[in-house]
Amino acid sequence: MKRLRFLLFLDAFLLMALIVLMAPSTSLAVHEWLGLAMIPVAMIHLLFAWQWIVTSLSRLVGKSVWRLRINVLLNTLLFVAFVLVMFSGVMASAVVLPSLGLTLSGGINWQGTHNQWANYFLLLAGLHLAMNWSWINGTVRRLVFRRPTARGDVAIAALSAETDER
Repeated sequence: MKRLRFLLFLDAFLLMALIVLMAPSTSLAVHEWLGLAMIPVAMIHLLFAWQWIVTSLSRLVGKSVWRLRINVLLNTLLFVAFVLVMFSGVMASAVVLPSLGLTLSGGINWQGTHNQWANYFLLLAGLHLAMNWSWINGTVRRLVFRRPTARGDVAIAALSAETDER
């Protein structure tokens, strides 16, 4: 249950970060630093999904796995787009790299590539969200809107009911 909570929190953070990154009102400094911070968070996301990745790849050859094939293809394209967005973003950096004392020539040339792949990434992330909506819905229902099932949950529910009555 703790792992599930962590995954839900991690995925929610990635979604919120993506919304902030793509918002036109986000400053360039926030965009670059938050974009850089997404790299380790995305790596943690992949590490937690590793068992699914291995299992899915081994099941690709079976019959009636069209949804799985689409999901694996989508996730592969999402990973490629993420790598290209991050790489081109670092190469085009006008805030983060200079503040670290690093300068790259030709940064402006990477801006178009970064913007193009960011659009592809946004589209693929939306499809990824849609493909995993049943997991998101089920997990939120289980963790946020669950009914008391264990003794500890019953005690918490009783305490909550007491508070509501006041």
